[in-house]
Amino acid sequence: MFYKLLLGLSISFILFAQSSAQDKPDSPKYRPIPAKSELPSAGTTTPTSSSSSNSVRPMDAVQPPQSFLDNMLDAAGQPKKSLKAHPPTSGKEPMLLLGPKNKPMIDIVVHTYKLDYYDCQGVVAPWFREVLVAELNYFSEIAKIPMVDGVLCLVSVANENHLTPGRISVNFFSSNKEMSTCTTGKFCTTYRSVSMILKGNKVFRQYFLSDVGKSVISQNCVTNKGKWYKNSTCYTVED
Repeated sequence: MFYKLLLGLSISFILFAQSSAQDKPDSPKYRPIPAKSELPSAGTTTPTSSSSSNSVRPMDAVQPPQSFLDNMLDAAGQPKKSLKAHPPTSGKEPMLLLGPKNKPMIDIVVHTYKLDYYDCQGVVAPWFREVLVAELNYFSEIAKIPMVDGVLCLVSVANENHLTPGRISVNFFSSNKEMSTCTTGKFCTTYRSVSMILKGNKVFRQYFLSDVGKSVISQNCVTNKGKWYKNSTCYTVED
């Protein structure tokens, strides 16, 4: 019991520390940045770099992360619409408001065998929701999946029946029908989810998108410092 309480408090502190660290008046505009391993070879038109359970330095959690969408070249073939978004890179609120047991302090709106869903309102900080929507829409535009406005949003917490109990994800939907079919276990045509992956005292963002009709599956990891690892899961990323 003490361990679970300590874990919940630790994650809450990390989320608050990372959100506070971003509160810089001169933060750059918001644009995506690939990791070194994703840099293009000479002569390509792909974007160049400039830029959200291993042991790390304690101070890493409070270092101001770089903007994920900063300095991306608007080269031919690159996303255009999603890069028009300029969400804040910081806020006074913690990224996620969680209780001592690392769960939202509001009522469950949907309960399934493996997941409990909560309304994003009152859990996900408004500024952080904008960040997630901007990144998600960038990946959606690359995968040619319809973008979302971020209004329909649910936080899911994996329960003891899940392979990764306690995992927190923020899920976005384009319609009430889609939200209903995706959360109740029925056929989900288009799926959009951002999981918070705790690595030491860092929180990475794991984006998972799929579209059954287009046979598309997209996975991208954004580190706490805004470094983008495409076609990767945060579980395999070392940063």
